Amino acid sequence: MNVPRHFNIFKLNNNNIMQFLFTFVIYFLYSVNGYNTFYRHWTCIGIKDKIDISKPYSIHIGDLPLVLWKDENRWISTIDICKHMGSNLHTGTLHNGCIKCPYHGLEYSYEDRFGETVEHEGKLFWAYKPLTKRPYRIPFYENAEYAKSFLQIDMDASLTDSAYNTMDLRHPEYVHNKLLGFGNTIPPQNIKYYDYPDKSMVGLSFDYSSNPMMRKLNDNVKHTHNFHMFRYPTFSWSRVSFENKHLIIGVNLLPLENKKTRWYITLCHNYYTTNIGQKFMQFLATTILNQDYDQMKNQCYENKLKRQMLFNHIFKDEEVITQLHLLFKEHYEFPDIDSVYDLYKDYSASAI
Repeated sequence: MNVPRHFNIFKLNNNNIMQFLFTFVIYFLYSVNGYNTFYRHWTCIGIKDKIDISKPYSIHIGDLPLVLWKDENRWISTIDICKHMGSNLHTGTLHNGCIKCPYHGLEYSYEDRFGETVEHEGKLFWAYKPLTKRPYRIPFYENAEYAKSFLQIDMDASLTDSAYNTMDLRHPEYVHNKLLGFGNTIPPQNIKYYDYPDKSMVGLSFDYSSNPMMRKLNDNVKHTHNFHMFRYPTFSWSRVSFENKHLIIGVNLLPLENKKTRWYITLCHNYYTTNIGQKFMQFLATTILNQDYDQMKNQCYENKLKRQMLFNHIFKDEEVITQLHLLFKEHYEFPDIDSVYDLYKDYSASAI
């Protein structure tokens, strides 16, 4: 296996130092808090307009069961287990800003919240003792000239497999080289990788040759200019540009199970902005996502053997994938029941 040049651990440089500092901070936070630091990052848990605020909203982040409800202008979240006799709270009722357990009537208010929930760019996000004040932004989302719409799909793949997919240059030739796909046998050109002081970010740009179908849809433009960024652990956005037209695709990842991840997709574009045009863009995006879905089903279950075999072979121009892999390998743990238990112990201790 060829190790990318910027991962030479025997050469002291600014990149090595920043990577070490990022690793140190993550492990320091873990040692202080005693729980999986994944929970401190904002995780998308729903599309706002698809949530019925007249009743409790149930969602899982891995093995963490959450129930949410709205009290006037703020969202409240708590663990979806009653602290009296263990009933699910999402089957309860809402009254005066509280959720009432259906078993014995125990009420939960804002003072009983577990973690923080915010509305952001048309979606809901949750975090426990969040590291940042707000979730990350999607470029141009606030621009009134850009149409916005949302999709969601549950992929039969882990969070890490989903993350790699969002930054992968090679799979479009094979997965998306179909009718209404954008794949092409011509490799990407002018590939550039971006180093950031914040090592939780990876980025790349490249030019891509449009296949005949995409050319017809995009004013016969032969090449698109593309930029992709991933921000650990759950957020990716990409920009596809041809001339003065731009398509921004935001992807927020929600781990549900070892091999199931929900993708919340935000489409943001300054062409095809009519109602019919937006529906067409959603149809096209759904078609492409279904092509990814067919491949994600083939991804192996996360286990020791897969982790040992992963990236024993690396193709050319996969530096950004290697960097992302190291980031997840060093810092990510699936939010399983053991880490949820540790998280609740921290919550209980801080509530005393």
